[in-house]
Amino acid sequence: MNSLTKEKITFKDIEKDFYKIGCEVAKLLLQNFLEEMDAELAESRDKAVLRHRGKKSTSIKTLMGEVPVDRAIYRKAKDDGSQEYVYLLDEALGMETIGFMSPNLVEKILEYSCEMSYREVAQAVSTLTNQTISHQGVWNIVQAVGEKQIEAEKVRVDSFKKNELSGSKEVPILFEEADGLWLSMQGKSREKGSSRGRKELKISVTYEGWKPRYPSSKEYETVGKMAFAGYMKAEEMKELRDATLSQNYNVDEIVYRVLNGDGASWIRRDHDQETDKFQLDPFHLAQAVTRNVSDKKARRTLLKWLKKGEFEKVFEKLEELKYESGGVTKEVEKLSRLESYIRNNIDGIVPYKDREDITLPKAPEGLEYRNLGTMERQVRVFASRMKGAKSWSEQGATHLSKIIALKMGEGFKEKIAALVSGKLPDRFAERFVETITNSKSGLKKAVKKSIYTLHRGELPYTNCSVTNGRKVIRNMFNLKTFSEMIYR
Repeated sequence: MNSLTKEKITFKDIEKDFYKIGCEVAKLLLQNFLEEMDAELAESRDKAVLRHRGKKSTSIKTLMGEVPVDRAIYRKAKDDGSQEYVYLLDEALGMETIGFMSPNLVEKILEYSCEMSYREVAQAVSTLTNQTISHQGVWNIVQAVGEKQIEAEKVRVDSFKKNELSGSKEVPILFEEADGLWLSMQGKSREKGSSRGRKELKISVTYEGWKPRYPSSKEYETVGKMAFAGYMKAEEMKELRDATLSQNYNVDEIVYRVLNGDGASWIRRDHDQETDKFQLDPFHLAQAVTRNVSDKKARRTLLKWLKKGEFEKVFEKLEELKYESGGVTKEVEKLSRLESYIRNNIDGIVPYKDREDITLPKAPEGLEYRNLGTMERQVRVFASRMKGAKSWSEQGATHLSKIIALKMGEGFKEKIAALVSGKLPDRFAERFVETITNSKSGLKKAVKKSIYTLHRGELPYTNCSVTNGRKVIRNMFNLKTFSEMIYR
């Protein structure tokens, strides 16, 4: 406790020192627990199959710091006659998924990585925990977990193709939105399929509807949100989204699936079922009108007609504007570009709630059906983190985007735990509870022993011979409480 020897001690110093003491105690308890667990695994193993070959030392990175562990290594004969070496403790803890790093520490690193650069994450982890890690270490974790998520998605899609997924939740409408984020690429990713060194990262979200953020709130939040992202083909994104929905929902009970997008071909790909309803994103429609029509009054008029579906008036107005421009090539080209954009997406321009061919079912209790257009906000979540980097590899961007997508949805911690943490066998879970209980009782005893014995004070001259002077002093205490006896 070096800070306690300083001339000036601050609460910050005290807090840090006691935190370190607590971490050292916790590390020792965890080390003892793991080594006892390893000993039990050694006793209960199939000794004819697993031959004990001694012990090897390692250390596990945790929130409290590095915990040294000596665990047994075993030799196992394989069916082909070759041999392999295994650690039963590693398998029981699920450490083969991410190396010697605790799931809690991994979760914290991934959570920070969704918002900060890898260097900033390394600094934050080193500051807020008793563990140090390099920015390269942070990068390695993101890549490992991102790859795990890709593998999990492939398994889900394969199950979907085999009709093995059957969700139980029933909702009348599902809302889907999609957009892209253009990122600067590096190396081979820059050379292959890029536009001026950039490539579009595909992003998609689904949700069930909206609810107020809190009672009587005018602000709303989406419910049941799931997000998907990565560098993938359009059909791959569609399959992943459909597989995830089939895993969670009874898709046969869905009346409508409303898709909101900017009109890009990859967004609308295979979105042509009877239940599918496409809507052109209001933000992108307004943006297209603003960029291509110079007259502000004409912009407002066009947007009003577009919302009502009065397309003949829109096209007549565009022709009128072309004539009024005096044939200026640049203006005519812009107006023609807007006309093509409207014609290509004409089936999705009228908001879904205002269409005659859609009869909206009643929203589930607690939900509302509002106007679509949340995608720009979703994209900004990715952009605020990923636009800060000078360039990305396709693999690196995909891995991080998978983590951000998980964090945007519900149950982030549970999903990360499923990717990186093995579940302890019941007998070890019971031993864990027993260890914690014993540790707490032992800690209480240690604390009690360290506290000085309390000495109760008595009035002056108690149990002493009484003189006139002593009697006067004792009478003073009878007249006033101790708190009032101060020098004035």
